[in-house]
Amino acid sequence: MTNTNSSDLNVKDISFLNDIKSVAVIGASKKRDYRFLSSYAELFKGKIYAINPKLKEIPEYDNVEVYPSLLDIPGQVDYVYFTIPAKRVFDVMDHCVEKGVKLASFFTSGFSDIGTAEGRERERELLKRAKNKVRILGPNCLGLHYPKMGLSWTSNYLSVKGNIGFVSQSGGLVNYVMMHTRELGLNISKAFSFGNGADLDFVDILYFLSNDPETEIILCYLEGIKANRGYDLQKVLEQNKKPIIMVKGGRTSPGARATNTHTASISGENKLWSSLFKQYNIIEVESLEQLVHAAYLIEHYGFFNIEKMAVVSASGGYGVILTDLVEKAGIKVPPFSPQVQEKLNSGHVPVGSSSQNPLDLASIMFFVQETYKFLDIALSDENIDGMIMDIPSFYFKMTQFGFMPNFEDGHIETTTLGYKHKKPFIIIVQKHNSPVEQERLMKKLADKNVPFFSDPLHVIPLLPKISKYSRNKKKMDNNS
Repeated sequence: MTNTNSSDLNVKDISFLNDIKSVAVIGASKKRDYRFLSSYAELFKGKIYAINPKLKEIPEYDNVEVYPSLLDIPGQVDYVYFTIPAKRVFDVMDHCVEKGVKLASFFTSGFSDIGTAEGRERERELLKRAKNKVRILGPNCLGLHYPKMGLSWTSNYLSVKGNIGFVSQSGGLVNYVMMHTRELGLNISKAFSFGNGADLDFVDILYFLSNDPETEIILCYLEGIKANRGYDLQKVLEQNKKPIIMVKGGRTSPGARATNTHTASISGENKLWSSLFKQYNIIEVESLEQLVHAAYLIEHYGFFNIEKMAVVSASGGYGVILTDLVEKAGIKVPPFSPQVQEKLNSGHVPVGSSSQNPLDLASIMFFVQETYKFLDIALSDENIDGMIMDIPSFYFKMTQFGFMPNFEDGHIETTTLGYKHKKPFIIIVQKHNSPVEQERLMKKLADKNVPFFSDPLHVIPLLPKISKYSRNKKKMDNNS
């Protein structure tokens, strides 16, 4: 397993990941309820082995073959998952080399992550034993999550195969992102938790995902890189053609100290990272929620560019708040064009509503067809790039008091107008005191493939970030 140096790229070759056919768990134990092994036994589509000299069989999993040592397995072993203490890994790594194992993931900690000379030396020894023949994820990580193959450390968040790749130094954050993407109906192609990054690091995995035919959007949580990998990262970003959305940990002094404790990473100077993100058109976000929500928006509406937006509300006051938030984000809320204004006014706007931008639909919210017509006209305005609308969930609780029966489904249909006009239509489902209604509405919106959010601050800050990416991408594509 040598490095790939094509076009001056110093990255390790892990193209074999798409063809893993066998996995062995080192240290599978009933005492720990066969943690990790249970997930592979339930999900993995290839051969599964458990390595434990104290076991002869595992009755709970009849598809798992048990052996005292890797060397006792008669067939090929592609992937090995370590769950044993750090002091016991070296002999097993020797066996991995002899057996021709391609990849080893180390849940095991106690290496450079503990910040001691002994831990660092232990990590160097592990790399020495691997002989550059076995690629290593970790130590101190959860490893590889590959839904298409049924490869994962957990069965809790396994979704169907998808198009979103994720690379993270933190295993816990991978679990969070997998859970959140599943809730939003997004699906993962591959996710990597690489911990200390002793062998395979951020640069290697980013290169793999940027060339992986199963991945279209790349999400990243990065604390830092090794001091000698800056140039390599630049070369990988230079050849990348996919959207990269990034949360950079360690942006503050206390955060930087925490990254060193967490994964022994060098977080680096903020100005250098900001310059890098700008140069290579990376979408930097502030939180994991924004990381997932940015992918959520791109997955549904593509690479949009919103410079002017329509604001719609069932409350004049909430419309003012939305307008201020949109404008503060650098997006204009302009008047509708004279032609669109005339069409809106010809619809006999009831007293108490407004045909201006922002649109106040308080008086016609319960007239579903009129609401649909109004928003259809507003979105047709060539001066408008997108629309944001709040839907108070308590309005849908009122239907039990005699409002028209198609009220709810009619408004759900209205939210699909963004696809008709090929413009993002952002829906805010206010919770208030109606959580049951909110959950029901969100389910219906998901069924219609319409993105929705419970708070405008979850989405409005992302609109200029994605728009800037889209403008830069267009320029770069035109110049290439």
